Amino acid sequence: MPVDKKDRQILEALQADARQSLAALGKKIGLSQPAMSERVRKLEHSGVIEGYGARVNLRALGVGLEAIIRIRTTHAGIARYLALFEAMPEVLSADRVTGEDCFIVRCAIAEPQDLERVVDALAVEGAVTTSLVLSSPVRKHVTVQAVKIAP
Repeated sequence: MPVDKKDRQILEALQADARQSLAALGKKIGLSQPAMSERVRKLEHSGVIEGYGARVNLRALGVGLEAIIRIRTTHAGIARYLALFEAMPEVLSADRVTGEDCFIVRCAIAEPQDLERVVDALAVEGAVTTSLVLSSPVRKHVTVQAVKIAP
């Protein structure tokens, strides 16, 4: 779906605070509440907006470690890994990538001893390389510059 400048402003504002009312958002962007509702509905219907959620502080929940795990496997192992990722609550995200590795997986680990269990589970179909996350100083959302403007 082509997006214009107003759509980009809507996307940025919703990523910053998805709980704000459409009326308040419309005031910021310069649209009426009905026009705002229609634009958001179109963005949702077209799949540009996939959903809404809360950002959760893992440390506040007692999850003290995050790990980035790179996995190498054969083509035959890909489907098994996808099912494994879905079944493991520690897996926060999994990206299928090009290069020597097949997947880059981000995991939340409650206790250091849990990391061994997670790594062992992920090593069933291929080689794994694990890195612990020290901090995440940059977390971004889609910016105005990244979105192509409709002519």
